[in-house]
Amino acid sequence: MDQAARQMSLAISLQRPIFILLMLVTVFMLYISFPNVKFNINLISGSDSHWIRYPTPKVYSTMQLAGQKTDWMHKLVQFGYLNHSFSPEERSEGTMLMNMIGWPRPPISKVPLLKSSDPSGVHFVILDSGKTFYVGDQMQVMLRMFDFEGNPKQYGGDYLQARIHTPELKAGSAGTVIDNQNGFYYINFTLLWPGKVKVSVTLVHPSEGVQVLHRLREERPDRVNFKSAFKFGSISETTMCNLYLSPTKPLCNFTDLRTGEPWFCYKPEKLPCTSRINHAKGAYVKGLLNGDEISLFRRGSNLKQPMLPNSLGYITVEPSPHAVGVSKECVRGMPLLSPSGYYYKDLWNPITCNIRRFETSKKITDCLRGKKIYLFGDSTIRQWFEYLTMFVPGLRKLDLGNLEKIGPHLAVDTENNIIVKYCPHGPPIRFTTISSPDLRYIANELDGIKGGKDTVVGITLWSHFSTFPIEVYIRRLQNIRRSILQLLGRNSDTVVVLRTANPQALPGEVSLYNSDWFSYQHDTVMRKMFTGINVAFVDAWEMTVAHYLPHELHPKTVIIKNQMDVFLSHVCPARNK
Repeated sequence: MDQAARQMSLAISLQRPIFILLMLVTVFMLYISFPNVKFNINLISGSDSHWIRYPTPKVYSTMQLAGQKTDWMHKLVQFGYLNHSFSPEERSEGTMLMNMIGWPRPPISKVPLLKSSDPSGVHFVILDSGKTFYVGDQMQVMLRMFDFEGNPKQYGGDYLQARIHTPELKAGSAGTVIDNQNGFYYINFTLLWPGKVKVSVTLVHPSEGVQVLHRLREERPDRVNFKSAFKFGSISETTMCNLYLSPTKPLCNFTDLRTGEPWFCYKPEKLPCTSRINHAKGAYVKGLLNGDEISLFRRGSNLKQPMLPNSLGYITVEPSPHAVGVSKECVRGMPLLSPSGYYYKDLWNPITCNIRRFETSKKITDCLRGKKIYLFGDSTIRQWFEYLTMFVPGLRKLDLGNLEKIGPHLAVDTENNIIVKYCPHGPPIRFTTISSPDLRYIANELDGIKGGKDTVVGITLWSHFSTFPIEVYIRRLQNIRRSILQLLGRNSDTVVVLRTANPQALPGEVSLYNSDWFSYQHDTVMRKMFTGINVAFVDAWEMTVAHYLPHELHPKTVIIKNQMDVFLSHVCPARNK
């Protein structure tokens, strides 16, 4: 700990000399008070790590969660979910998940901008940077957050993203952020390739901004409007729709009878509810922020803002004296670790299995021959459909009369007996216009699939739920998981692959509707809920964080190609070449 303290002392002496003594004392007190926490530099060396697995957010104490409701069903019942439809296990699970994702908040509800996190005043330190690092070793980075007045912050809750990378090698891997809830953050990395390895750390949102996002998620599920057109003969009307509508006018109840998922529209004045013909997104509600809150979401200041190193922001990694790498095939049911993999020469390499490279259309065709592939979800999994139909000439997309960016879509290769279907998930979904018959809930679609060794299912679900309380997302996943388990029960050879969420660009007011913080919470819930189930994962989150390209809602083709390599490696393991 002495060396870490000296490094921290150097860092602060270069930043804010007045706080040298305070910082040293704080680090020492942290060490003697919490000798076993993960910032202990004794955990850095060696291959056995306490933080290899994907980081599960801490379960905070009752005092830390004061004011944070964990009665997750209360809100769902208000939205129209039926109380009796939840099993005792689902009720208990929901409470556990809500506690698991509890996020530390500032000590007061409204923090002035000058007292909020200032990434320009933070310089991270690579701990033990003077030692010789080898491939397979662990490395740790430490930083302390300051506010805009130059004062060290005494509480956590900032949302950070971090990666290591070597641009010359097009190599990269994601880091695991540990929030000590006192202004100190520790970021853990596994060193997976030799050479000059750089560290990049980004403040996505200050803790004060996360508090605003939490408020919007709980209080403003109406911040995106939806609408439906109703038509019969020459008469047509359009009304507002949503998961919850104030009952100021008569409602059309479009709750799905099989899953119990509620959805409502205001009843047209002249037409019956049965005359609905489509669903579409409406407007994004403006004016959501109060007073100084807008200053917490400024590009170039405190929104996805990089933080600089104290001195050298890199280390040199030597080749390992021991054999490294994996030779196992990719199999379903394996837990997602963190890091789950790394890029090297622009190719993704999972750390738990050896994936295949599908560089040619012939390799993809050989893998998919005789198979039915069902892709369910939002536009980020539609990218998989688009990639396959673009890259494999034999897959011919049939014209179903649907918009290219909406769906559903169908492609077939009659010579090789391949069928690929894409179907958007049911509401809420922020598509331009989709016909009412095409609003299909994933759970219902799964219930209609026979399954078998030649059946492949890909699912993603996250982005369109970001404007709703996370309880809604949990309930949707419970319904989908139940149907997946039933499908695997009918035929355990069915291949089910889940695509995780991914971070994205946050220009303008995008954060208020689709922040990475919302997506991260969704992703954490999804990973937890499907742990121990015989499904495979494509870790789109880390595959985006680790890459050198800017974050986008729809990642570029090079990232999609790597996602498809992982997906197809689960469909066609090496033994089935």
